[in-house]
Amino acid sequence: MKMLKYVSLFAVVCILMACVVGNAFAADSKTNPIEIVKSEEVSVEAQQENDVVLTKEEASRLADEKVSNFKALYQWNISATNLPQTLKFLVTLGANQRGFVYHYEESGWKLMGKVNEDIVFNKLSPVAVAIFESTSNSGGSTGGNTGGSTGGSPKTGENGLLTSLAIAAIAMGGAAVFFSKKKD
Repeated sequence: MKMLKYVSLFAVVCILMACVVGNAFAADSKTNPIEIVKSEEVSVEAQQENDVVLTKEEASRLADEKVSNFKALYQWNISATNLPQTLKFLVTLGANQRGFVYHYEESGWKLMGKVNEDIVFNKLSPVAVAIFESTSNSGGSTGGNTGGSTGGSPKTGENGLLTSLAIAAIAMGGAAVFFSKKKD
């Protein structure tokens, strides 16, 4: 009976450790694959409900891309105490991906440049980034910065929690067998 308590305690500790390790991996995962390189004078806030939203159709038209190549869109409210400001939107792009930076001005959305390049802003907010991906080398613009491969690192949400729990279950089973054999 005493061994059953130890095995149960060991099982609980293993499960808790697996959960802590799983949460630690999840905390490192990025939900936004874009890093904005900016000065301390620049403030970046999430897109607001009443903001003018860049549509995939408008982003495609301005970048001379096919709408069918549209992959993702990110938008922020960016402000600064002093202008002009130079910003860089760092994105890891695959071989067939291109990223563009946009800014909304009084007359509408304007294409400011490509991701992974310094862009000077004389005005700010809202600012958006659109990512396009072609399935082949035909269609859309063939230019663009490929910031590296998207493979090799786990996708967001793939944090090894199930693997940790499986290892903990195997360890608990092994401990139970070991202690039950030792008692005999």
